[in-house]
Amino acid sequence: MAAITKGISEHTVQLRPPIVRGEGLTASERYLARLGEKSFLNLWSYPNTFRDQMGHPGASQGKELCDLLVVCGPNIVIFSEKTIAWQSDKPTPVAWSRWFRSAVADSVKQIRGAERWIMQHPNRIYLDAACKNPLPIALPSPTERIIHRVVIARGVTEACRLYFGRGSGSIHIRPDIKGAAHFDTNGGHIIEPFSVGDVDPQGPFVHVLDETSLDIVRRELDTITDFTAYLQKKEAFIRSGRLTKVEGEENLVAYYSVRINEDGDHDFTHPTLGAWPLGEAITIDNGLYSAFASDPRYIAKKKLEQNSYVWDRLIELFTNPLLDGTSLVLEGQAFNLQKSEFGVRQMALVSRFLRRSNGDAVLGAFEEGHKTDRFFRMMIDRGKKPGSEVGFFILILNYLDWMEVDGYDDFRRKRAYLAEIYARAILAKFSALRHVVGIAMEAPGRGKGGSEEMIHCEQQEWSEGARAEIAAECERLEVFSNGIIETPISVAEYPAVDVLHLTSRNSLNRAQRRSGQAMARAVRKKGQGT
Repeated sequence: MAAITKGISEHTVQLRPPIVRGEGLTASERYLARLGEKSFLNLWSYPNTFRDQMGHPGASQGKELCDLLVVCGPNIVIFSEKTIAWQSDKPTPVAWSRWFRSAVADSVKQIRGAERWIMQHPNRIYLDAACKNPLPIALPSPTERIIHRVVIARGVTEACRLYFGRGSGSIHIRPDIKGAAHFDTNGGHIIEPFSVGDVDPQGPFVHVLDETSLDIVRRELDTITDFTAYLQKKEAFIRSGRLTKVEGEENLVAYYSVRINEDGDHDFTHPTLGAWPLGEAITIDNGLYSAFASDPRYIAKKKLEQNSYVWDRLIELFTNPLLDGTSLVLEGQAFNLQKSEFGVRQMALVSRFLRRSNGDAVLGAFEEGHKTDRFFRMMIDRGKKPGSEVGFFILILNYLDWMEVDGYDDFRRKRAYLAEIYARAILAKFSALRHVVGIAMEAPGRGKGGSEEMIHCEQQEWSEGARAEIAAECERLEVFSNGIIETPISVAEYPAVDVLHLTSRNSLNRAQRRSGQAMARAVRKKGQGT
């Protein structure tokens, strides 16, 4: 029932071949690879993947599938990147048409081909051109997977800034421009340089980011859950007919970031009303993001998020040895990457906002672990949103001098078993949880040891005998001997501070300016129970 994965210790041993991921073939691909790893973390981010050429006579190497493939939970993100120089010696419409064909249209073709391959040959995706090392992470099933398609098109930032005479240089969004109308000078279309709409309206939506918007999107939405949620809401918004124009992706991000729908999620809700009136569309002008990023509440939010990156570092404590081939398993168990990956994946699927409170909880546990030899803290969400069916805990158990009689390996086995009892007791008590993921470790910097185990337990139907067994072990090991003390936590995503209104002279259309709403009225409080 329980899967136990050991992390890295003071002395690592090469137990199996490492998983060698690509690093990008060009400078821009390497930059994309680094951004992907930072946002989506290393175990789920694979630059320069390949498909084999079986059935192609004379083909000695595979063909590149895409520039970056991200697979985490139900999400598959396909990135195609092109850096194409702007032809400043040509008339702007001609230069734009040529650039778009090479930077965007060709990338869309690559993404469509990659998607077909994933659907038809999911077991023939490789990390190397020789097609010797298959993708180590299992793809989600066809019924569960959500595919996101992202073009990264570079090379026109300065030309775009000069053309419009203001802004960051990021490409404008114009949903009314569709397909060949972006570039076909022979089709009777009026070319709109530096504006992108629906590049392939006959198929699933393809997002287009340039170098400026890529950095901003990654900075503001730097988890797989936050990033993919934005992509899904954005494509629905663009195809809804409710958007006329956005002067740069960063302004769309700002609009999204301060609006909440009825489910408590960020969304492209109406600027003043609960529901969108039939046929109404808005324009989001330049300046909204700069006002957003300079607002004191945004600055306070970013400061509070610093502790959230403790959660990221905990994830990497396990993903790094899984990739390096140095992760340990308990005696009598066989290593299985798919099983080991499941628990840490649940951590990776936590949003940045929830990582903030989880990070605070973990740091508090570390602090308590320097005062006492054993400390336990649980983090559960009492809501019913996706992700609330997974509970987390951290168990601090320090390695003390008297334990050296049996040795450190024996200590780790007993600590892992203690964590398993905690996990089983949590599941037996909280029936709404489907999974529990726990980390057992010493308080950093205390004692002679330095290691960690991850415990993953899945919910089951508990018989009376199983419940009695758990209760007996809890009594023997003093698990929840004083009961469970629940401390509800309700925090605002944007803390209340001295405020500036989220407006600028040209940041919103007339309907939005008429509302005169400050950001605090656009952002509800989100709560998490622990």
